[in-house]
Amino acid sequence: MYSQTPQNCSDFSRVKAPNETNERVRLLFVGSPLLDISIKTEEETLRHYGLKRDDCIIARENHDPLFQKVFRNRDSKLAAGGSAQNAARIAKWVVKDKGEVAFAGCTGCDEYEAWMKSKLETEGVLPLYIRIPEASTGVCACLLSRDGDRSMCCRQGAAALFSTDHLKLDFVSSNLEQTQCIFVEGYFIVHSPNVVYTFAEHRLPSQIFSLSLSAEYVCRSHWKALLRVIPKVDILFGNEAEVTTLATAMSGRDDFTMDETVKLIHRLQTSETTHSRIFIVTRGSKPLIAVQGSDEYQVFDIRPVDNVVDSVGCGDALSGAFLAEYVQSRNLVSAIHAGIEAARQIIQVPGCDPPH
Repeated sequence: MYSQTPQNCSDFSRVKAPNETNERVRLLFVGSPLLDISIKTEEETLRHYGLKRDDCIIARENHDPLFQKVFRNRDSKLAAGGSAQNAARIAKWVVKDKGEVAFAGCTGCDEYEAWMKSKLETEGVLPLYIRIPEASTGVCACLLSRDGDRSMCCRQGAAALFSTDHLKLDFVSSNLEQTQCIFVEGYFIVHSPNVVYTFAEHRLPSQIFSLSLSAEYVCRSHWKALLRVIPKVDILFGNEAEVTTLATAMSGRDDFTMDETVKLIHRLQTSETTHSRIFIVTRGSKPLIAVQGSDEYQVFDIRPVDNVVDSVGCGDALSGAFLAEYVQSRNLVSAIHAGIEAARQIIQVPGCDPPH
């Protein structure tokens, strides 16, 4: 049960179109908010909590003291993470005072939620947190050893509990009434598919609907759900591994060229809104691929970065910056350049904190 009472609102059919004469842009990002905590640690700590080097596990109840310990440690680096929340923070960094960016997701009623909310507010992002008293805020602890190995312990908690009822809450639906662009992370296909279906089927034609593929396992195990959604997607993001995995899951073949893979997936985008169908494929340091409308795609070179620190969050940064620029300019090329530059900035710092 959530701490706000749903309003009487059936679906988006009652939502008015955004005021096209209003110069201020509005973007809404929907996803799983996670408090990311990174800290250097000793081997003894790993043993104490049953963790291994170079590993990632789902947290158990006995890991709650670990989260508390690292959260309160002054040497820990904290970040308001999760794919869509990362993208929202970068989008606001790009938009600055030209518009508003909001993030919607489920949290608990605890100190982790309070820290993330304060962080978003400081950066100018509107936190539309649905607080679920009986659940804990999602958290991911990254324990770094002295030689560079890392052990990750993650708890989704409330972050995986977003439902269509939450879209009817007044403070969420009122934001939906104004937004020009809705971005949903692909992880929602796993735990909250009906939320993604609702956006895909009931958003207004004037609103841009954007989706990220998020992870290979999403494309491999939930490809049928993706096939239901992608035809309604205006702007689709994926990396090379994700789109290859999705093409293989769809066809049963693993011998597609990248050209064939891009065309196969892009042809699924049959959205009949006023927006051109856009498909963005990132490939690390290799040229980015972008398709708009037709099957003919463009490639964009990625300028090398000398000071590579951490690639985590680069894809989120690219998505957030791309959408922020595209909603303002409706220009594919300028949006891609904004996305690439944001990713280049983020790869040079730990995590996905917007540059100061």
